[in-house]
Amino acid sequence: MDIKSVPPALIAPMPVGVDSALKSPSVEGADAGASFADSLTAAVQDANAKSQAADHAVQALMVGEGSLHQTMIAMQDASVAMEMVLAVRNKALEAYQEIMRMPV
Repeated sequence: MDIKSVPPALIAPMPVGVDSALKSPSVEGADAGASFADSLTAAVQDANAKSQAADHAVQALMVGEGSLHQTMIAMQDASVAMEMVLAVRNKALEAYQEIMRMPV
């Protein structure tokens, strides 16, 4: 790796305690202004779209047009998305129940 290809912002020294202006890769694509409800709605819509894509892949496989490999990937992708939505729903329900058990 050539040192000239490294951005200067990564090489420049920074004082301790000052946040860097660089974003982490996991947060870079996230919308910081989105509410939890918007994020949850988007996740449910994504899970629904993946489920519909898996259904179409299965139908294509049954008529001989699709591949088994792509169908299994689509089905697993839909399954993982649905498990994520259910896990968030279960955590929200647990939090609600815990709040309701609190004495007033």
